[in-house]
Amino acid sequence: MQVENMIEPMLWEDVCGVLESRSEFYLMLAGLYFKPLTQAQIDGMAEEDYAGYVVGESLLDEGFDDIRRALRKRHTGTRSILATEWTSTFGGAEAYKGRYCVPNASVFLDESGLTYGRPRTEVSRIYGEQCLRLADNSGMPESHISFELEFLSILSGEISRHLRAGEFDRALRKIDLSQQFIEERILTWFPQFMELAMVMLKIRFYKGVLKITKGYLELDLQTLEDVKAEVQGK
Repeated sequence: MQVENMIEPMLWEDVCGVLESRSEFYLMLAGLYFKPLTQAQIDGMAEEDYAGYVVGESLLDEGFDDIRRALRKRHTGTRSILATEWTSTFGGAEAYKGRYCVPNASVFLDESGLTYGRPRTEVSRIYGEQCLRLADNSGMPESHISFELEFLSILSGEISRHLRAGEFDRALRKIDLSQQFIEERILTWFPQFMELAMVMLKIRFYKGVLKITKGYLELDLQTLEDVKAEVQGK
């Protein structure tokens, strides 16, 4: 019994550590789509040791390699080049064959193509059910990828807090919500967005961001399934 009491807290500490790492990673990804990078962000990413990110998942590994290569020879004009890429593609300043590549679910899922279409209403309802809403000055709809990824970050932090508090039923409900949100609210449109963006982007950096995002979302469904199994088997 004493051994079990020593091991179980360590097990939950490991699970919570995974969840908190997920939260941080989703928040980092959300920021990459929200606005062009600052010089400090570029310098910080350039100094990362991306060898540590190799996980044997092709999209993730390719994405990190793209970012590493893009930033390896950064210079005084790198920030301007990346800002132009972001603005022309994710910011909607340019179109490809009449199609805009703003990372917003409504643009890809709503037949009208409106920025504030049906998908925005649906995710807004989900946020509201979790007592969340956008800041009044966000300037972008709730169905923008930045906010959808940030929502996953928030859920992951809450799951960790529920587990630490022994609130296992609440943790399981939010694990289920996270899985459902990835499958039904992001992966239903992100591949279309990614396909268009990969045609429009000219340099490696944001192509790498896209690969990392899709690869991580797909891998994360299994991570959540593993966490669920741990909670259900407690």
